[in-house]
Amino acid sequence: MSRNFRYGYPGLSRRRRRLKPGWIVLIGGLLLLNVYLLVFRGLPGLPASDGQGTSRSPAARRQPAPVVPRRPVHRSGLGELRGVAGVRGYDAGKLMRRATSSLRFDLERAAGVAGLRLLEQWCDHLQGALQPGDSLARALERVGLNAQQSWLLVKSLRGVMNFRNCRPGERFELLRSPLGQVERLVYHKTPLVRYQVERRNGKLVAGRVEESARVEQEALSVTIKGSLYQSMAAAGERPALVLALVDIFAWDIDFYIDPRPGDSVRLLVEKVYVDDSFVRYGRILAAEYAGACGRHRAFWYRGEQARDGYYDERGDSLRKAFLKSPLKFTRISSGFGMRVHPILGFSQRHLGIDLAAPRGTPIWAPADGTVLFAGRRGISGNLIVLRHANGYQTIFAHLNRIARGIRKGVRVSQKQFIGTVGSTGRSTGPHLHYGMKKNGRHVNPFSQKFPPARPVPKQELARFHRTIEPLRQRLERISLPTGQTSAALTATSESEAG
Repeated sequence: MSRNFRYGYPGLSRRRRRLKPGWIVLIGGLLLLNVYLLVFRGLPGLPASDGQGTSRSPAARRQPAPVVPRRPVHRSGLGELRGVAGVRGYDAGKLMRRATSSLRFDLERAAGVAGLRLLEQWCDHLQGALQPGDSLARALERVGLNAQQSWLLVKSLRGVMNFRNCRPGERFELLRSPLGQVERLVYHKTPLVRYQVERRNGKLVAGRVEESARVEQEALSVTIKGSLYQSMAAAGERPALVLALVDIFAWDIDFYIDPRPGDSVRLLVEKVYVDDSFVRYGRILAAEYAGACGRHRAFWYRGEQARDGYYDERGDSLRKAFLKSPLKFTRISSGFGMRVHPILGFSQRHLGIDLAAPRGTPIWAPADGTVLFAGRRGISGNLIVLRHANGYQTIFAHLNRIARGIRKGVRVSQKQFIGTVGSTGRSTGPHLHYGMKKNGRHVNPFSQKFPPARPVPKQELARFHRTIEPLRQRLERISLPTGQTSAALTATSESEAG
């Protein structure tokens, strides 16, 4: 057999190999390491040796192993999923760049997430408000959104919100993720109503939210010092309550001319609260004004046949054919009759009342009627003439502007806004020339006695008195501020005696 043939069969002619010294050292070292671990550290799950090189006794091995405190786990900024391998120690920056903000929030919101945070805690907060002439899209872009984002938000609100009712000053809030994606929009229409857009499953979903409110009846009293507005503000009340009180007694009291220091006001009013925060006033249930102009009371009544509104204790309506004044707050700068003309310089009969007021003060229609003229006319400037029932006409001159829609032939209702105070035509300053004609003759508008509106029907008077009696008793139990009662009561008694 040849040499090549013998080498074709291993093991027949190959010499036996020996281990090299290096392998012997490596294997010996591993054996020694195992012996060390077995003798000095113990088997897995058993107590370690006593440190003397010998293992503990079987009795000692039956003792429970000492509790070793766990190392504190470092929680990253995004939180950790329990029981998920490979979560700890990841690069938060890389995950932020890889995951969308919605995915990140969904992960944190999932069950079993450590370090769960609210949406508000990791989003940027943006706030804004509508300005005059603004659209919602323009206001959103002004706070930092791009055109596409604002368009998507407005699109989601279509059919839920009437954009024509948006008013300057209404505010909104935005939550934007660190990646620049809008997660939530809250538009505060009123303290009780808001519109909200949220991102759900990658889509923007809009809805209308109404806050739950509670209504409480509260009693308050004020003694006038200076003006009614200043006195109410000093008592901690808002201007809206003053305007509501003026509306109630607008047919009987001119709140610029008639009030005197020492007059008193007592009210039973509804106040609306949301989460213990005052939101707005409700109805004034009962009101009393006592002073030099007499004592006037009003009670809110919703009848079966009677018109909803305010009535006195006898059931007569406080609503009359004409308002006491076409302006809420004013003063007489020139009365009715002869006077020295401030521009022409000679005596001339003044066929109306000049009411001084700031430019832009709203003007009411004093009664239901029809517009006879609305436009520019010579020395009267911007002029409005209204025709009313029973042969009455009213004239309003020197207006700054005439309200939209006020033109010849248009019907107007009592307390309707018809224009603003100005100084057009022959005028020395902002004021309203208020004139009145009766059957073609000029009369003093403040000396006329107008009949009231329809009272409570006779068949409903018993129900009316039963309804207002608890309000009347509560109104009389309201005490005035200490030391200020006598002035108002004295003025009232003198007025009733005279």
